[in-house]
Order: sequence, then structure tokens, then C-alpha cells
Amino acid sequence: MKLKSCVVLSLLTACAPGTGTEKFTTWGEDFIEQGIPATEFVDGWALHYDKFLVTFAGITVADAKGTTAATLTGSRLVDNTKAGRKDLVSFDGVDAQAWDRVSYEIRPAAADALLIGATEDDRALMSDGGFSLYVAGSATKGAVTKTFHWGFTTATRYHDCTQPTESGAPIEGVVVTVGGTDVSELTTHGDHLYYDRLKASPDSSIQTSLRFDEKAAADADQDGEITLTELDAAPIDVTTYDPSGFDAPTLGAFMKALARTVGHFRGEGECTVSRIE
Repeated sequence: MKLKSCVVLSLLTACAPGTGTEKFTTWGEDFIEQGIPATEFVDGWALHYDKFLVTFAGITVADAKGTTAATLTGSRLVDNTKAGRKDLVSFDGVDAQAWDRVSYEIRPAAADALLIGATEDDRALMSDGGFSLYVAGSATKGAVTKTFHWGFTTATRYHDCTQPTESGAPIEGVVVTVGGTDVSELTTHGDHLYYDRLKASPDSSIQTSLRFDEKAAADADQDGEITLTELDAAPIDVTTYDPSGFDAPTLGAFMKALARTVGHFRGEGECTVSRIE
């Protein structure tokens, strides 16, 4: 019987498993592209984004053994108000196997960040301000409209990402197949900035809600625009906002903490969230 070359070669070295491609995209879902309707807020506000700028970096495919298949060099500045899924990077020649340690970062934009749906002015804004996330838009309730332009300087790592499944048991990381292209979406959730809890309650009867009344009331000079400075000066009401054990005594600190939660994996997939700075 003639032995296959792979069997013969295995006496001297390990056989290559074959390779495929792991592609990463991003999407802001309908809440960022089309807005958050009043039915989603417990206090009846409707919100629209004009900008949702986010900087992705450090996208990495690895496994629990410490092997790294690919890592993104540089960063990508995206405006996720632009319609549809947007390509971030494709890693070709990745060994076909399960890679159970997928991670990425949302961190302040570099001056040479690659633009994806964003503009040169957006890049200058993000780089000069040291922003990782910048959102601009308006919220309306009845005859009242409030605008906002909020830049967040948080740097966050999302690691050990898992993808949701219909069975309810999440899949750790990704699976690359021989000759195939596996696509992973780094989803941003625009509604998270308005949560009234920093962590979901272990009591299933206590729901996390979206609120805006308190942000609108923080507009101290009543000029129609809510600034982060005004939010920083507005203490939270702990009967309405639950900091869940985190240090977030003001609405500004609360929202800066929530800014770290906008990153997800393949829709509702979760990652472990760690502060970089």
C-alpha cells in the first residue's frame, strides 16, 4: 500500500492542516443607523445618531495554547452610522482549526488610522481629542429636542469573545475551515450608553432600562445641548441608576463606564471587558 505523502512526512514533521481566511467586519445595527425609537426608552425619548465613530485596533486570532494566528497592525476608524456591514480586515492563510481566543480593542484613534466610512475631519477630531468613541446626535420628546457631541477617551480590550448559537451554548472564538472564509462581526450597540445599570441584575425580575430624562435635565444652561461637562456635574440618583458596585457617582462617570460596553461579537455575543486605561 502506498502511503500518502502526509503520513510519510509526519514521520519527520507535522502536516499542515490546510488554511482558510478569517474576516472581520463591523456593524452598528438599526439603533445606530436608523435611531432608537421612543418605545425603547422608559421615559419616551427618541434618539438619532449623526455620528458614531469608533476606533478598532488589536484584532487578534489566537488559541488557549498561546499560538497567535494573526493580529491587526494599525487601527481602523469607522463611522457606524453608515449603512451596512463594513470590512475591517481579512487574515488569509490562517490554519484551519478552532481558534478559541479572539480579542480586539476600542482605543483612542491614531493619526494614521485607516478610514472606513469616516472622513479626514473625523480622524483629526478623534486624534486631536484622544477619543476612542465619539457620538453626536439628538434626542426628542414632544416639542423638546436636545443635541449632544460626546467624545470618550476610554481604552478597552474585549477578549475571550464568544459567538451566540441557537442552542444557547456559545462558541468560544472562531472556526476556520480549509479554503473557507469565516466572518466575524464586531458589533457596536448604540443603546448601551443609556442603560440605567452598569451590570445586569442577578435578579431576573429587575430589568435594565434605557433612560434619557436625567441627561436632558443635566443641560444646566438650557442651551439645548447636553455636554459631558454638564453630565459630570450631575450626580446620579441611586434609586434610578444602579452603579452595580462601580465608581460612577455622576451621570458623566456613569456614561463613560457604559462606553466600555458598546463592543460585542457577532451581534449579541459577549467578550470579557478589561480596561487598558
